[in-house]
Amino acid sequence: MKVRLLILLLVGTHLTQANEVKFGKVSKEEVAETQHHLEADADAAILYKKERVFYNYNAEQGWSLTKEAHYRIKIYNKEGFSWATLQIPLYVSQGDEEKISNVKGITFNMIDGKIVEEKLKKDGVFVEEVNKYRNKASITMPEVKEGSVLDIEFKVNSPLYWYMDDFRFQYSIPVNRADLRLDIPQYFVFKRHSKGYYPIQFQQSRESRSINISYRTEDVAGKLGKTSRQSHNLSFYENVYEVQASDLPSMVEEEYTSNIDNYRSAIKFELASTQFPNRPYKNYSQTWEGVAKTIYEYDSFGTELRRENYYKDEVDRIIAGVTDDKEKAKLIFEFVQSKMNWNDYYGVTCSRDGIKKAFKEGAGNTAEINLMLTSMFRYAGLNANPILVSTRSNGIPLFPTTDGFNYVIAGIEVLDDVILFDATEKNTIPGVLPNRALNWMGRLVRKDGSSSQVQLTPKKLSKEIHYITANIHADGSVDGKTRTQYTNQLALELRDKLEKTDEETYLENMENQHGEMEIDGYELKNKKQLEKPMIESCDFVKENQCEIIGQKIYFKPMLFLAESSNPFIMEKREYPVDFSFPRQKKYMISLTIPEGYKVESLPESTLVQLPENSGKFSFKVLSQGNQIRVNATTELNSAFFPVEYYDALKEYYKNLILKQSEKVVLSKV
Repeated sequence: MKVRLLILLLVGTHLTQANEVKFGKVSKEEVAETQHHLEADADAAILYKKERVFYNYNAEQGWSLTKEAHYRIKIYNKEGFSWATLQIPLYVSQGDEEKISNVKGITFNMIDGKIVEEKLKKDGVFVEEVNKYRNKASITMPEVKEGSVLDIEFKVNSPLYWYMDDFRFQYSIPVNRADLRLDIPQYFVFKRHSKGYYPIQFQQSRESRSINISYRTEDVAGKLGKTSRQSHNLSFYENVYEVQASDLPSMVEEEYTSNIDNYRSAIKFELASTQFPNRPYKNYSQTWEGVAKTIYEYDSFGTELRRENYYKDEVDRIIAGVTDDKEKAKLIFEFVQSKMNWNDYYGVTCSRDGIKKAFKEGAGNTAEINLMLTSMFRYAGLNANPILVSTRSNGIPLFPTTDGFNYVIAGIEVLDDVILFDATEKNTIPGVLPNRALNWMGRLVRKDGSSSQVQLTPKKLSKEIHYITANIHADGSVDGKTRTQYTNQLALELRDKLEKTDEETYLENMENQHGEMEIDGYELKNKKQLEKPMIESCDFVKENQCEIIGQKIYFKPMLFLAESSNPFIMEKREYPVDFSFPRQKKYMISLTIPEGYKVESLPESTLVQLPENSGKFSFKVLSQGNQIRVNATTELNSAFFPVEYYDALKEYYKNLILKQSEKVVLSKV
């Protein structure tokens, strides 16, 4: 029995050692590998990722965190070269900042059947400031080729002991193996939040630890100011959390996904409470109501919101003689919109210089501009409040935390509705937000500290309506006039696009998009009249729009506006479909057929509906004499479709494209 037990122990030890991945010890098989064993089309793969996080204590500086990391990355082809640079966020808070150290790296290549090593040099490590809250370290590996294996180790030392970044297990490339270990002293209690579709299993245990603490003390008399150094051991237990995951699939960036990070398999540790020796218990857990109230009480939020003196004269002048609240709101919004320029900084608090200076200089971050707007609304007697938002790039927050919000807009409560405003965007109107802010729910915070959820997704359809009058010619060409009208979010998108490009480039892109179409007499209406629909019109000529076979002419009744590709081609989808806002496209087309021809056949009319009235597609083609009339509508009444709707959406677009691809057939009389 003892012999058998000894054999089992030896086998177990051997397996543990065999599975251990050591920095700089790369196998020939890893370097020689030409494609991933599970995803043959992968550009790169993380062969191994290891993170270990533990606490340290210093008598002068207190608690700190250390993260040790080891990445082993395989590059399969040139498209995977972007993985030769590893980027590590380094957070900054109130003068304290995380630092990277102990960076090591080796690139392994196979040359003439032998493994050749190239070590990372100092110039391959670069730290830069991203914003006042975050720096970024970039590690760029040398001599990277197709087939390279990269081994990278580094350490991050953090005085921000209360904060841990997400621990990610999924990336845009597959992960062969990921190991995580966190050692958390008994004095800290963290909540664990998991996200993503790939299940992550924890192992939890408890271990004892002792830290030798050295500190200075004054002499016993305390008169001469002399100090001496003493030390003692601090003994405590730690909660140890371990994760071992393998063969994690890559995350495919699918069409209409708001933020892929919302669905990435990851774990977040949130500090819930602390209980230090000889110190009172402190609870950090919050509700969303508590988070909103906390932010409102910041000097850089609530106090700034109450400031009025710097703008009173201007607002008095703007609303003088105006009694209608809706008109007051419109005038104040347009004033802030035109005066203030957004400096591209997000944030829920004002900068150190404050809102008054931002007003004077005509530029500020999202909080400064929209808190200013809210304050002016209140001054004018409107029931206005700030709304905290997490942008699409920031993702959907999993749990109540002040980090969950990174943006502010303004809202005016009217009966059972809230009208939303964002003066950081020059081309918006009341009720229309820029796409970056259309992310699930916001939280409206009132003067008394109470708060409530606000739906950010628009309820009203954004419309794109096409009117076309065209002539079909016997040589297969088409010419005519087109007029297109855009409303709400679609109008905003077009206005923003036209501001970023000149008209000549815009028209050239439009011609190429529709297959070498010639455009003439282009006219744009209401570009600056933001409350009116955007209207663009032009004359067009398009050669080879029709197909001529023998004595017959074939063409799609929607001409160059027919959709040709289904955005949903994957067999299964793991993430919800997010269209950002509900929308409608309408097509009213009148076609004149060439003399000497008659209509032989038309596509049949159809109506396709999505479940629960969430969308529909209608298509109708009629002919009378030498005229063909087309009426088609695609409509999505919801912006967000859960995963279980994917098959229905896929079928919806399949039918839509098939129908729009069907052709009218003309034959000679």
